[in-house]
Amino acid sequence: MTVNYEYSYTKKDKFIFVQNAFGIRIGTEILDFVAKSVSFPAYYFHYQDGGHVAAIHRHLNNAYFFKIDYKNFFYSISRNRVAAALHDAGHPRARTFAKWSCVRNPIKNGLRYALPIGFVQSPALATMALMRTNVANVLDQAGAKGVYVSVYLDDLIGSGNDPAAVQEVFDELIEASKTANLQISPKKLVAPCTSLIAFNCDLSNGKADVTADRRADFYSIARSAFSADAFEKYCDTVSANNI
Repeated sequence: MTVNYEYSYTKKDKFIFVQNAFGIRIGTEILDFVAKSVSFPAYYFHYQDGGHVAAIHRHLNNAYFFKIDYKNFFYSISRNRVAAALHDAGHPRARTFAKWSCVRNPIKNGLRYALPIGFVQSPALATMALMRTNVANVLDQAGAKGVYVSVYLDDLIGSGNDPAAVQEVFDELIEASKTANLQISPKKLVAPCTSLIAFNCDLSNGKADVTADRRADFYSIARSAFSADAFEKYCDTVSANNI
């Protein structure tokens, strides 16, 4: 019997699993393997300096934008997909380590075993699995059409200056997501437009700012001077490249 977590809980309607000591050891071994054996494309910003802020800044020179967010992304990655991704990367015990990286899926009517939120290796394995889908093919080919797509875990932002090309890549990603069995969140889906909200930031041509709602939420409770200063510095970082 595979016991790779201590307990699980829900937070904001998300199922989170807390790894046990052995599970963390397995996860750390996988991360070491990935660091040595896998090269992630530069558009995966969860592996780039600056994270989501850098992703937002990458779109500032463009005029048209779209956003795609996957619903229950980790829990859409099956154990077989994890094993295949590890095998393709050359892991000698791909199936065993996939088994130790997955849990019985808590999502109703979902896959039987899937990657959980909370395991240290889940982001890397989910990214490796995504790289084996038609979605990755669209991402790789988007640049030739003048469209840039950034990925931050399950958030995809696309942009360009040719509205027809932006619409084409958006449509291709929608179709590729279906074939990859990745469910798009309808509430967070934004079709091509001239401005959108991403990561609680307003994004438009030449301008990015933390939203007024995010600022209000932050200051809705008493904050220490240190916390307020850190938040204001973050806001300044978001708008640092504004034209």
